[in-house]
Amino acid sequence: MMEAILVVLSNPVPGRDDEFNDWYTNIHLRDALRFRGSIAAQRFSRSDTEIHTPPSGGPARYLALYEVFDTERFAREHMDNALTPRMMVTDAIDMTEMNDFHYYLLQRRDKAPLSRECAGLVLEQMQVAEDNKEAFEAWYNDVYLSEAHKRPGVVRSAFLAYHPHGQLMNLTPAHSHVGIHHLADQDAVNAWRESTALAECGFIEQANLTVSAWDVITPRLTEDSVHHTTAAALEAEERARLRMGDKIITDRGNTLRTD
Repeated sequence: MMEAILVVLSNPVPGRDDEFNDWYTNIHLRDALRFRGSIAAQRFSRSDTEIHTPPSGGPARYLALYEVFDTERFAREHMDNALTPRMMVTDAIDMTEMNDFHYYLLQRRDKAPLSRECAGLVLEQMQVAEDNKEAFEAWYNDVYLSEAHKRPGVVRSAFLAYHPHGQLMNLTPAHSHVGIHHLADQDAVNAWRESTALAECGFIEQANLTVSAWDVITPRLTEDSVHHTTAAALEAEERARLRMGDKIITDRGNTLRTD
């Protein structure tokens, strides 16, 4: 059973998108899913049209979602293996802004439990003060999520909250809660453009509210499909490793947990 989703927002070094995407899709996703505690992962790219203007500083262009059933084990495997031959990291990734946090499941709704296909998703990132947390979660769970999930084209919705347990980094995220809505078609994004519910919610710190639309880069990849891979997938991974060569990061810095 899924315990949390690891939400990873990232950018490549300018001009190195192809190298970054080759590594992330053909190497990094597969390396991560070889670790215990994982269920599946999928990658997305930011859509051209924004729903809600993000805070200043420049938005991330790529999103990866990892479904995790044991965050502590998954984090431990990362900490033990990051920047080793079991998890090489390309130097085409921009490491100046790390946004890599587990969010724990509060509620999930699914109109198509036997299918994991989607045309894209909407990601809501919200910051709520600790003394408003209980009231906000009750409102989102009981009122907002019910209405959002009824919107045409919404396939699955999840509401999640940050907790320091099982995190990969010695940092605190800018957002305490996220909402993730998988969509059957891009027309469904319009419902978020028309809605004012989050912008009018008094519990949310509006200056930090970000609502963004994302397009699918890769199909949902499961842990089982990595451990029992196809010849074509294995060949693509081997080619990507050859292209990456020794253009890798070897210094883990001080953001990744080591305890």
